[in-house]
Amino acid sequence: MNNTIRFSSGRSVFRCPICEEPLLCEKNSLVCSKHHSFDISKHGYVNLAGGTKGSTEHYDKESFQKRQQILEAGYYSHISEELIDIVGSLPNVVTVLDCGCGEGFYARELDQRLSEKQLIAFDISRDSIQLAAKSDKGGVQWFVGDSTNLPIRSHSINCILDIFAPANYAEFRRAMSRTGYIVKVVPGNGHLKEFRELAKDHLRKSEYSNQSLVDYFEKHFELVERKLVSRTFEMPLEDREIFADMTPLLFNIDRSQIDLTKTETLTVEGEILIGRPLDREEPKKAKGGKSNKAKNTKPNASKSKKSKK
Repeated sequence: MNNTIRFSSGRSVFRCPICEEPLLCEKNSLVCSKHHSFDISKHGYVNLAGGTKGSTEHYDKESFQKRQQILEAGYYSHISEELIDIVGSLPNVVTVLDCGCGEGFYARELDQRLSEKQLIAFDISRDSIQLAAKSDKGGVQWFVGDSTNLPIRSHSINCILDIFAPANYAEFRRAMSRTGYIVKVVPGNGHLKEFRELAKDHLRKSEYSNQSLVDYFEKHFELVERKLVSRTFEMPLEDREIFADMTPLLFNIDRSQIDLTKTETLTVEGEILIGRPLDREEPKKAKGGKSNKAKNTKPNASKSKKSKK
């Protein structure tokens, strides 16, 4: 896609990271009224983070390439399918912001399947965004950005995605519309449980609970629904080694002490939290007197079947 079309299509949601004035697409740049200008790269992204650099300790260009290999192999497809269903069913969602998108797997999947929505995605790492943009055959608006100072206009986003990424709830709330939604994915309690068993002698806790993440989420948003999505895969040693490199669970452990040949399976499990602003505005009633308000369903858990590989 032509880069000018990419950033001029849909409603502009960007604001200048310097002066906070709205940014509009002019030729091959995003420009504000005070003439701050940000060029759109030939790869199809714009850097709105200034000189900020992401951490390279565990996340460098090679690590993002390996992550992309794992994601495109289908090990997280059950999670992406659930996200597509959720975002596609949310009422009045036009603009979707994927925060901490990494190599862009989920944003590209949503853009392909929900083409009527405007997908915007960012990460603090320029390497990851460059890889994401190079891999995109659709129209995602990619940018390098900092979640502590989002270059996004206030209340301009209908749905925020935060998928296995750190959250800045204050900035998320500012960027969200007052009738919007947040869809956050956190590790399920059984995520990579096989690794946890192998490394139990080296971990402070032998079992994992995501309850503290859920509690923190509920301090900032009304929890409308939560879904558990889980699948156990048989996978080759090469892929298990990439998973071991990817997971923070093993970042501070001497990998020579972990024998990955002792398991041939891995469980990939995510818990999806769907929330709405605590101070939200309710949608106006339709002419027939019926409200467009989304149903506030009770939390539930659904598991997909195990792989038959």
